[in-house]
Amino acid sequence: MVCLSRYIPITDAAELNPLELVLLEQKNLRRFVLAGICMLSRVPNFETVRRRLRQLHADATADPDSTYATSTQWRPTLAQLSALTAESSVVTELSTHTLFTCLSPKHVLQVLAAVLCERKVLLISSHVSVLTTVGETLRLLLRPLQWPHVFAPVLPACLVDCLHCPTPFVFGVHRTLASTALNVVQDSDSTVVVVDLDADGIECHVKPPPRRRSHAKDPRRYPDTHPDNSRHPDDTPDVLPQAVALEAALRVLVRPEVECSDDVSWTAAPAAFPDADILALFHQTWERMLDSMEEFSFVLADDGDSMVVFDSIGFLQQHRQGDGATLAFYQAFLKTQLFSHYIATHGLLGGLGERYH
Repeated sequence: MVCLSRYIPITDAAELNPLELVLLEQKNLRRFVLAGICMLSRVPNFETVRRRLRQLHADATADPDSTYATSTQWRPTLAQLSALTAESSVVTELSTHTLFTCLSPKHVLQVLAAVLCERKVLLISSHVSVLTTVGETLRLLLRPLQWPHVFAPVLPACLVDCLHCPTPFVFGVHRTLASTALNVVQDSDSTVVVVDLDADGIECHVKPPPRRRSHAKDPRRYPDTHPDNSRHPDDTPDVLPQAVALEAALRVLVRPEVECSDDVSWTAAPAAFPDADILALFHQTWERMLDSMEEFSFVLADDGDSMVVFDSIGFLQQHRQGDGATLAFYQAFLKTQLFSHYIATHGLLGGLGERYH
C-alpha cells in the first residue's frame, strides 16, 4: 500500500469549535486535517505506484478548478482513476538494495536463517516504506520456499498485542512503537528475533526458564541449573549452512569496490545494484541445500494416493560429525511447516530445475 497524504485547512465555521473559531478570526490560525488517497497492489511495485501518485498530485495541483488543496471531499476524476489503476507491464520492481543498505550481509543471512527456522521475527525501522520493502524482499529471497505464517511488515499501534501470537510471524513496527513492542517481546515465552533496520542490529530475545528452587544448604550438591550469568542456548542467531562462503560472495556483490580493491583485474562497479546476481546466489544456495535432501525423500503410493516421506534421522546423522551450527539449523528447519509444505508440493524428487518451469 502506498499513500499520498495532504493537510487541508478548515475554514468553515460549522466545522470549528469555539476556540478554533476565535483563533481563526483573531490570529488567523487555522486547523488542518489530514486527508489522502491510498493505493493497494497485489504485487510490491512500489515505484510504479509512487510515480502514478506523484503525477496525480502534480495534475491536481496544477488544475485551477480543482479543490484538491482545499477540500477533504475531493475525489479523483474517472480519467485520473484510470491512470492510477492501469495494468503495469512490470512483473515486480522489488530490489534487494534497501535490505543490504540497512543490514550487513552477515545480518541478512542471520535473518534469513531465522525465517527458514520459522522463528518469530520483528523488524523495527523509522521508515514505514523500509519495513514493507525489507519484509517483501525477505520473502523474495526465500523462493522457491514460501513463508506460510503470519506476515505483516507494518503493524499498526492497535495491533501490537499481536506480538503475543503463538505461531511464527514476520512483523514490522515503526520506531515510535519499538518500546511497546519490545515490552511485549520480553514477556514472550518463545524466541523472538528483533532486527533493527536503522542500526544494523539483530538480537534474539529469549525468556529464560524459571529457576529451580532448592532447599538444600550445600550448593555443591545442588548447583543452580540456570545461573544468572549463563547464556540461554536459544539467544544466539541461527546460522545457515555454508554461511561463511555465502557471506563472502554477498560482500563481493554488494561492495565490490571494497572487497575487490586489491584485485588488479577489478574494474569499476556497474551503476545498477546486482539484484539478479543476488537472487541467483540465493537460488543456487537453496537448490544445493534441497538437492542434498533428495536421497532421503521417498514416495509412498497406494491406490492412486501418494505422499512424500522424509528420513530426517538419516539426513541428520550425516551432519552429526560436522559443524554444530549446521546441524542445529537442519534440526530446526526440518520441523518447519515451510519445509513440510515444500515437500508436499514439490516432492523433492524431480529436481529443482524442472520444478521452476
